[in-house]
Amino acid sequence: MKSFSWRGWMCSIPIILAELIFFLYKTGESMLDATTRPYIIRVVCHSKFPSNESVCSNLDNYPNLEDEVQSDAGTYLIYYRMLVNFPAILLGLFCGAWSDKYGRKIPMMLPSLGSVLSVLLYMLSVASKEHAIVLILLGAFIQGIFGKSAVITMAVNSYASDITDKDDRTRKLGKLLAMNFFGLFAGALLAGIFQDTSDLPATFCTVVFLHAIVVIVSVVCMPETVPLPIERQNYDIAKQDGRTCLCENMKESLSVLVQKRANKGRKLVLILFLISLMNQTCKVGETDITLLFVTHSPLSWPKSWYGYLLSLDYAVMGVCLLLVLPILSNILKLPDGGIVIIGLLCKIIRLFWAAFIRESWMVYVSVIIGSFAGMITSSIRSLMSKAVEENEMGKVFSLLASAETASKLFGTVIFVSLYGATAYFFPGFAFVVEAILYIIMLMIMVLIYKDLKSVGTYDLLSALHDHRIYTNENRGLLPKRQLEIVDELEENPSIPTPLPANTP
Repeated sequence: MKSFSWRGWMCSIPIILAELIFFLYKTGESMLDATTRPYIIRVVCHSKFPSNESVCSNLDNYPNLEDEVQSDAGTYLIYYRMLVNFPAILLGLFCGAWSDKYGRKIPMMLPSLGSVLSVLLYMLSVASKEHAIVLILLGAFIQGIFGKSAVITMAVNSYASDITDKDDRTRKLGKLLAMNFFGLFAGALLAGIFQDTSDLPATFCTVVFLHAIVVIVSVVCMPETVPLPIERQNYDIAKQDGRTCLCENMKESLSVLVQKRANKGRKLVLILFLISLMNQTCKVGETDITLLFVTHSPLSWPKSWYGYLLSLDYAVMGVCLLLVLPILSNILKLPDGGIVIIGLLCKIIRLFWAAFIRESWMVYVSVIIGSFAGMITSSIRSLMSKAVEENEMGKVFSLLASAETASKLFGTVIFVSLYGATAYFFPGFAFVVEAILYIIMLMIMVLIYKDLKSVGTYDLLSALHDHRIYTNENRGLLPKRQLEIVDELEENPSIPTPLPANTP
């Protein structure tokens, strides 16, 4: 059992602080991303036509040049995604196992420090137009090596799981994801407003301010949920050598996928991980091709409109997670697997609708149709956290966060390339491909739905085994629910212990 003292803190206060940190970080990240992506298109255009400002200001009036600029900008978007996300995957896997032993606070603040440094390079790119692309890509790399969203997502979700019960975990993780969406909403909205009313340096300064608050709150206000290393000496002593190296921690995080578990747990963890990866890949691809789709004819939106669209999309999904998810999970007691299926169905409808959009109002209708899709991620996270031990929370969330980060690379490479190859004859083709992938995910979830109901269960036979092998000195390592059952066995040794279901 994790032995830590809140020292007067109520349990709700750390959760609120984690939500605040996540909201502020995502606001800054979204504001930066929603500004940088259109900025890359503008920089590419100016690099191609340095002496003709009117071409870039009225690019929709030159269809042939528009296609050429978008094609080149799509290539740089791929480079941007690679530099931002690939280093973050490695750091995320390392920090997952590391945070299980040494704490969540440092991983919470690292990405914000990296964002501050990268913004300084983006500001230099504004002043040095001839080297703008190089500075943007260098800033993206700085963001990546500090972990970006992969590390902070792992940290806050692990933090929440440390201090919540399984029965309420879906709602708590859903609330964190809602803060994610509300942060993305606020950031995208601010990005649109700043693009219309101010300049890039003002935007970048605001981003720095938001990330500075994240660092201060993490250092000053957050109580730690993981025991100090000295308190875990008995547990770590056998594995002390080499455990802090990068490769060992990454190996520990990856081992979560292959570790043997009861009730088909290993198979379900692996399947849920793959579905999460596919979902996030399609989600990122949809975001990137939507930018190209709405700025292309016949819609030909101004760049700032894209920020408003993102803000609306995130706000609607956040409201759905705050209002609808608790009703489905806590009031109607719908299993997490059922919530995932509902989200997948809504996503399929949205994508088929988006493929045939020809007017602006249809874009906003697609946002409303797909609002339930936000529940996919929170429910999968909840299922996976219930399928592993409590001392594996950092590892499993680092895997999910790293998969989410990797999906930003995969999604951009796959779907931006697909859009570029098919936009000339059917701009909505990439949306149709995504819908087909979601149909495959839906079929898989239906097939494993019955098995998902057993996720997180702990039979009495296993409890009896733990009762025999765990002594008073090391029983504190036993996860909370297991420890409760073991204590019950000690008080009532006559409790029958039925054989597992697969025993002949």
